Amino acid sequence: MQPGNHERRLAHLAIALVAAGIVFGLAACKSKEDANAKRYHLVGKVVAVDTRGSSVVVDHEAIPGFMDAMTMAYPVRDPNILAPLNIGDEITADVVVAPDGAYLDNIVVTKKGNGGQAAPTSDHEPTPGEKVPDFVLTNQDGKKIHLSSFAGHVLLVTFVYTRCPFQTFCPLVSHNFAEVYAQTKKDPALAAKVRLLTVSFDPAHDTPKVLRAYGGSFRDVTGTIPFDRWEFAVPSDADLKKIADYFGLFFTPDGGQIVHSLSTTVISPEGTVYKWYEDNQWTAKELVADASAALDQGNDPATVAKSDPAKDAPRAN
Repeated sequence: MQPGNHERRLAHLAIALVAAGIVFGLAACKSKEDANAKRYHLVGKVVAVDTRGSSVVVDHEAIPGFMDAMTMAYPVRDPNILAPLNIGDEITADVVVAPDGAYLDNIVVTKKGNGGQAAPTSDHEPTPGEKVPDFVLTNQDGKKIHLSSFAGHVLLVTFVYTRCPFQTFCPLVSHNFAEVYAQTKKDPALAAKVRLLTVSFDPAHDTPKVLRAYGGSFRDVTGTIPFDRWEFAVPSDADLKKIADYFGLFFTPDGGQIVHSLSTTVISPEGTVYKWYEDNQWTAKELVADASAALDQGNDPATVAKSDPAKDAPRAN
């Protein structure tokens, strides 16, 4: 992993949020503000600060004429304005919305908080060719499943929590997974060899019963109850951090919500990472193409010859 990769995580918490038709994302800095930029007044509390990643997570009130109250990360174009901030500080700021992205400006601390440590991020990014540990989870039927049990299939893994209220975060990822299920169902070769796994990072709430109901809610897209090829599972409390860290997932409770990043991984039939996305800037069509390519790679005799099935893979304790 290149230095500084994990510092980008907090900034990526917001890139999937769409408001007024504008995608929030990090953009290249410009010397002058775009003439078409609009400014909105923000009032909120600092949840996390990432100075090297040039972003701040804010739990803010509704922004009149722009968006409802929510907790999200905003990039800044001048990282120096983050230096005075601490977790818990109450602030006002301008949300500057330009054609190439949105960012915070004119941050003012109106009340100092009690301070605190910045929310942790994972130092690991799944790397193509890397063997995936054999993590153990409990699925929607209450059965234990091992990642190794998907050997011979392309496995698509993503992370959500079922109570997530932001339509462009977990609900969008899950809807796109439903689309992947529907698209692969039309191709017998892919239907036989592609599996989907949605992992919850909210074990206290997302019981097997809840996960089963959640999975069944996508029947209008999948055309059937999808559990034959799409499983919903949750790790134990003891294993949750290990799994989240491996897949580059950041999350931290914040009241009744969970501030979190996004993580989707394409795992090859040999159990190695084929591709990893740290956001939701992928479409169902693209993920199906990734799965097809990973499957073709697994069927390539030269690729199979290079793999060593006898080599011990990292395993979950």
